[in-house]
Amino acid sequence: MKWDKSDLVFVTGVLIFVFGITFFQLKIGEMKTRDMQRRTDAELIGRALVKYKTDYGLFPVEATGSGKIYACGEYGEGVCEWNGGPMLGPDNSVLLNKIPGDPFEARGRKYVYEANSDRSKFRLYVGLENSRDKIVNKGLTIECGLSVQCNWYVEN
Repeated sequence: MKWDKSDLVFVTGVLIFVFGITFFQLKIGEMKTRDMQRRTDAELIGRALVKYKTDYGLFPVEATGSGKIYACGEYGEGVCEWNGGPMLGPDNSVLLNKIPGDPFEARGRKYVYEANSDRSKFRLYVGLENSRDKIVNKGLTIECGLSVQCNWYVEN
């Protein structure tokens, strides 16, 4: 069979289209995977925070203005860094060995912890990449990094 120029153009066009769709779907899959990791991280941290409240009567303090948890270092008397830890209670018991951080922390993304004034409730905010996800909350005003709007949270 002999191929003429129009056949080659057509086949090339179809291949480019298929590769383009595949690349786009792969990027969407990676984004959804990172978002699932963010949600899983937030729920894990949330369980440790609930354990903290169960054991000590209050949620940990928010490290003033940083959106970080104040429950690391000796006897939990220091600021916890995302991707750091461990999270400790006032009696030095370990509540969480490593505090996860956003998968794109190196790009300036972060999680944000907030406790109310009497430390009876908390929210842990994350910025999901897939803005079309049905769980995204578009009404939040908290920033999860430079030009990154927080749009999902766990709370108690």
